[in-house]
Amino acid sequence: MPTGFYVHIPFCVRKCGYCDFNSHASTGELHADYLEALLGDIDAVRHRHGSVAIDTVFIGGGTPSLFPPGQIGAIVDRLARNFRLEAHEITMEANPGTVERHDFAGYRKAGVTRVSMGAQSFDAAELAMLDRIHSPEEIVAAFRAVRAGGFDNVNLDLMFALPGQTFDTWRRSLDAAVALEPDHLSAYNLTFEPGTEFFKKRAEGRLREKPEDEQAEFLSDSASRLAAAGYARYEISNFSRPGRACAHNLKYWRREPVLAAGAGAFGFDGKRRWSNVRSPQEYIRRAKTGEPLEATSEEPDREQAMLEAVMCRLRLREGLEEARFQGEFGAPPAEMFPRTLKMAADRGLVSRADGAVTLTDSGILVSDTLFGEFAKERA
Repeated sequence: MPTGFYVHIPFCVRKCGYCDFNSHASTGELHADYLEALLGDIDAVRHRHGSVAIDTVFIGGGTPSLFPPGQIGAIVDRLARNFRLEAHEITMEANPGTVERHDFAGYRKAGVTRVSMGAQSFDAAELAMLDRIHSPEEIVAAFRAVRAGGFDNVNLDLMFALPGQTFDTWRRSLDAAVALEPDHLSAYNLTFEPGTEFFKKRAEGRLREKPEDEQAEFLSDSASRLAAAGYARYEISNFSRPGRACAHNLKYWRREPVLAAGAGAFGFDGKRRWSNVRSPQEYIRRAKTGEPLEATSEEPDREQAMLEAVMCRLRLREGLEEARFQGEFGAPPAEMFPRTLKMAADRGLVSRADGAVTLTDSGILVSDTLFGEFAKERA
């Protein structure tokens, strides 16, 4: 089975208050040493897993666009030297506040084929609240720079249900994003993750989380407006033009293998899941001394794998394929989750057609609660 490859670059200009990703504010002093460690990590992944076929690559962060095209090209070249690189989709994340640093034609020549840009909002006050370093005008300029660099596959990330955000400001952001005609749009609700500044501010009463029903209304409204603009929903939070669904991210939702390199990167070979040490400094130190870079490793048991399959695949519009599930776990979903599936069907939260169970529009709005019911049934 063709495999994906995830590369993590953990540096950013400034850590945003809501961000719980492995990202660290950096002025560039570690970049050269980190790249050397990363290239060695890619070599080590090939030694462990062989020269497998790689059909998607995702360079995430952090802010990978802090690295110039030459360094990104070195990463792509190292992947090509170690693996059968058959990737038509090589994504690099970029933030609008860093796009002007480099010519995007250089990234295109380096092998990148898709750019995912963290716009988040087109409202200046919301961007300031989110600790973003860019303005609405810089989003537009950055998007145009990416297009001018030769990219015909561009995603914009947006966030909704922000403190103080209204439906009017959200719709204006959505309309501004659609007006740029990206090939893909991701719309995520703000979450308050433990360990983040936003989590602390919410606990102190300085930020208010929107109620779940209001969050659902934002999501429902987004789906309707994006559908009218020609974007098909293929996953709960992701919408694309025809043929522009993110092939790499589909691997996670389908539980397909994705190898990984970089500080804090997570990999999955189809059986074993692992993550690397998170600290960039420790990652570099271990690479220099030859110590293992992995920090965690586990092989999900049958129960874990079965629950993950249900939760991940139900996020997709294609749904949970019953024959595939039975092939993996020896029984159909209705036999493994009879109570939850019956309840969900009776309430109109799931439908069954063409050998697959899918969430209805109503089911999407309560998906987190529904997934919790699946977990309870197998507890």
